[in-house]
Amino acid sequence: MHARTLALTAAVVLTAPAFAQEQGQKQAPIARDAIVARHLQPLIDAYLIPGAMVGLYHDDELTFHAIGTLDYDREQAPDNDSLYEIGSVSKVITGTLFADAIRRGEVTKHTTLQSLVPEGIEVIKGADGSQIELWHLTTHTSGWGTMPINMLVRDPDRPFEGYTRDMLFSAIASSPLARSPGSGFEYSNFAVGVLGTVLADHAGTGYEALVTERILTPLGISDFAITLSEPQEHRLAPPTNAGRSTKTWHEPNPLAPAGLWVSTAPQLMTFAIANIAQAPDDAPAIYESLTMAQQPLYFVESMRQQVCSGWFIAGDGQSRWHNGMTGGYSSYLGINRALGMAVVVLTNGATFQTTVAGEKIFQQLAGMNPEPVSVARPEPIDDKLANRLVGMYKSSLGFNIEIVIEHAMMYARVTNQTFNRLHPVEGVGRFRYDAIDAELEFEFSDNFGPATAVTLYQGGREMKCVRVEE
Repeated sequence: MHARTLALTAAVVLTAPAFAQEQGQKQAPIARDAIVARHLQPLIDAYLIPGAMVGLYHDDELTFHAIGTLDYDREQAPDNDSLYEIGSVSKVITGTLFADAIRRGEVTKHTTLQSLVPEGIEVIKGADGSQIELWHLTTHTSGWGTMPINMLVRDPDRPFEGYTRDMLFSAIASSPLARSPGSGFEYSNFAVGVLGTVLADHAGTGYEALVTERILTPLGISDFAITLSEPQEHRLAPPTNAGRSTKTWHEPNPLAPAGLWVSTAPQLMTFAIANIAQAPDDAPAIYESLTMAQQPLYFVESMRQQVCSGWFIAGDGQSRWHNGMTGGYSSYLGINRALGMAVVVLTNGATFQTTVAGEKIFQQLAGMNPEPVSVARPEPIDDKLANRLVGMYKSSLGFNIEIVIEHAMMYARVTNQTFNRLHPVEGVGRFRYDAIDAELEFEFSDNFGPATAVTLYQGGREMKCVRVEE
């Protein structure tokens, strides 16, 4: 275990959509509602997401599909007004902003970060003296890791809360580089946060305002924000993680360009369709920037795919995509200009399985027949046993383990980490973690009383924690 169990997301490799028309496997058309249910219902059944809003565009037909519920505690279906955090799909927005700044002549691909930071800030350099250029930030080749070195998590359910501009510019000067800029790929929320922040500074305004002025307004997108109005807050789908309620992440801060935008499915789909449209002669200049942002800038050998200005290119060489995840939401965006196709999946459950399901929906809409994702459904915890386990347990190593029950499922939180769901395994009182390779085993003093201790088994270590009264 480590202190940062959740980043905005990690890049996941799409398999190449070898389209059915090319493989002689064309299938009979399937109703779009059935496609959505086929690939998302398993996630709902496994309590990974309460529900989702999906947008599908293909053959000049645009449809939206609601599935599941907004809230585990009441039956209310999501709709086109439901808002979701889109996580790292935000990086496509920031990448497009970068392409637009190049089109305007404000910067170039090779503009150095040093030339855009406040006076007195010395941007760290590679061991060979090489400088970070702007294209390194959008392609995750700056040499920086996922998060800045001075990221101090005050609340594990809101890890970006309280991060300031001063902290960002301090990190720019002090966060070490794992390699020389441009020499290798390492997914970096930090780098994209820096990119959006310095582009806005260079334009003399705030990041959210600049994106609204240069991208959203010209495309007719309005219900898309980081700072939500009170009515928008009421339309925000309640965030969940593995069936448990959690907290939102969106707030204006210098890391917001990496993943803190909020959108409805129709508004994100408007952006997606603009990216595959043949722009008319009188179209706003932003359409040129959308095309520029889709051009490959770097080939990631280990992933065997190209990185653009925000976008990733799938193995077919045509489809562009990105995924996203915050503490209580996950998303998928895929487009293919040649096929005139776009897929948007927005969910209020934090799980990488949304990416898998979104990819399969994309493939099926393109004519393939992928099998739905296979995920285990959680077993409900016996009430009597659950009541014996709930509580706080303290380790002599300086950390606590907190056990809670929600919706008949059990969760554990180690100090300064997020809650993780547990599944019972063979033997009374032994459980495995849902998302990490670790197990917990509880001890009892008698057959009816509460557990007296719990041992964490992880990485060959055994760490015992004793129950404490709260």
